[in-house]
Amino acid sequence: MTSPAPELNLSDYANRLPGSPVREILHVSQQPGMISFAGGLPDAAVMPEMPVLDNLAAISQYGTSDGESSLIKELVKWLGEEGLPCSEEQVIITSGSQQGLDLAARILVDAGSDVLVEDPTYLAMLQVLRGLGANLVPFTLDEQGVDLAGLESLLQTRKPRMIYLIPTFQNPTGYSYSEQERRAVAELIDRYDVTLVEDDPYRVLNYDNAFTRPVSSYLTSAKWLYMGSFSKMLWPGLRTGFVIAHPELYPWILRAKQATDLHSNRLGQAIIGQFLKEGRLPDHVAKLKAHYQKKRDYMQKLLQQYLPDSVRWQLPAGGMFFWLTLEQDTRSVLQDGIEAGVVALPGTPFAVEKSADNTLRLSFSQMTPEDMEEGVKRLAGVLAR
Repeated sequence: MTSPAPELNLSDYANRLPGSPVREILHVSQQPGMISFAGGLPDAAVMPEMPVLDNLAAISQYGTSDGESSLIKELVKWLGEEGLPCSEEQVIITSGSQQGLDLAARILVDAGSDVLVEDPTYLAMLQVLRGLGANLVPFTLDEQGVDLAGLESLLQTRKPRMIYLIPTFQNPTGYSYSEQERRAVAELIDRYDVTLVEDDPYRVLNYDNAFTRPVSSYLTSAKWLYMGSFSKMLWPGLRTGFVIAHPELYPWILRAKQATDLHSNRLGQAIIGQFLKEGRLPDHVAKLKAHYQKKRDYMQKLLQQYLPDSVRWQLPAGGMFFWLTLEQDTRSVLQDGIEAGVVALPGTPFAVEKSADNTLRLSFSQMTPEDMEEGVKRLAGVLAR
């Protein structure tokens, strides 16, 4: 996406705002015969039936900015069981976790503010931060894990406004912080008093019993904002996510929510709240894990079978993505792949400072076994060229 022409007299925000390569190639992925590894779309085959609502008239009027109390009550109960005790007064329901990330950045970041981020990291959050004019300060996250010494050095010298983490089945790498890393990172965040924004949309997609307790739950003095979503576990089209906020930050993110869209979709909130109230979530999550684990394992088998031995990756313990490292430049793979009928996303848009020009992110979530095998064969052919 090119920058807008200066003669349009747009804001600095508009001129800084990059496009999203994933969203921009979505229409290409939908072409007949095209096989796409690009987007992390949930599999419609495993989405549950929506509950029937008795009284739709009750949600036809404007709602409250924080969200529907019926959903918030069930959410607080579930999060307590998942390792993040919180109160109803800390919850704001958002239009997907992406809105939560945008609101968090808006209340914490000015143009020129230092923001610590993993490198590589989620490209849509990079889009938000770059639009706001943040000064991105990366620390290394790779197959060896978090560079704790490098992170501490940056905390000492840069005094960042916030730190953005995806500690559980990270997008794009699939890496998940160990319990020791979570405790160590939380201790550093507390010691240097930096605000944590924790992005956690994939945590229920846990195939190997990875440790997934939120980093936010370990903090004792630093402020934090925890982002979650129902998109990966239920129905992404309802665009329903949530923010759990440190009590001191809650009034400010609520104010930002009020200024953005008044309140989130009441119908989606009511549907999800009823689903949780009926007690259907645990069995559904178990079904999701079994379904996606089978896909992940088959993808692993295909990659081993068809790709050269020089291609490296780690089996992701959860989430929806494989992160491949190659011995060749992958920036042309998108266009070359489209010509061959396969869409694979180069890792470059996820990079902050460290080059990812030799990487690919492949999603296995939505594909049938037949398309997955044919897609890997086509990709292998593209890489061989």
